[in-house]
Amino acid sequence: FLRNLKIWNKMEEIEMDKKNILMVVGSFRKNSFNQTLANYIAETLKEKANVEFLDYKNLPILEQDTEYPTPEQVIDIRNQVRKADALWVVSPEYNGSYPALLKNLLDWLSRPEKPFDKETPTVIAGKPVTVSAAAGSTEGKFVRENLSTLFSYIRMNPMPGNGTGITLPMEAWQTGILTLTDEHKEIINRQVKDFLEFISK
Repeated sequence: FLRNLKIWNKMEEIEMDKKNILMVVGSFRKNSFNQTLANYIAETLKEKANVEFLDYKNLPILEQDTEYPTPEQVIDIRNQVRKADALWVVSPEYNGSYPALLKNLLDWLSRPEKPFDKETPTVIAGKPVTVSAAAGSTEGKFVRENLSTLFSYIRMNPMPGNGTGITLPMEAWQTGILTLTDEHKEIINRQVKDFLEFISK
């Protein structure tokens, strides 16, 4: 009995040590390549972290006329982000940068929760974050660079470097389905390892 109790307590300790990682995908498209990539990342993380996906499809456009009182959708999303130990953003590259819907989310998260409150940190201040992208020949280089710059500007805590990107194979464009290669998986597995180490420091 005591032996089983020790094993159970050890399992509980391991579970408590798991970090909560919130996945943010920059595309809502059906069969999105970046959603496929994010799914693989989440599957790879799940043994060592608690992973959830952020649903922000109904997030309104940020504009000062309707910023306060804060919309319920924004409150819910901020609470999800608050509970997370870290964020992992997976985004396509639009015209050499990030999608408007993703920028809108980050704009909301970077704003104070109370009007003119510049003293209280925002929900993403200091929040560890990394980025991945599935794109064409650029491997999402520009969206990753731009997001890394934005992360720092809004006072997040980005993992050093500009994340990782993969080149979409021609067959993905032809079929609309992304099948990750062993090389793709190796790249992502390395990033998973590095990010878990980064957020555990």
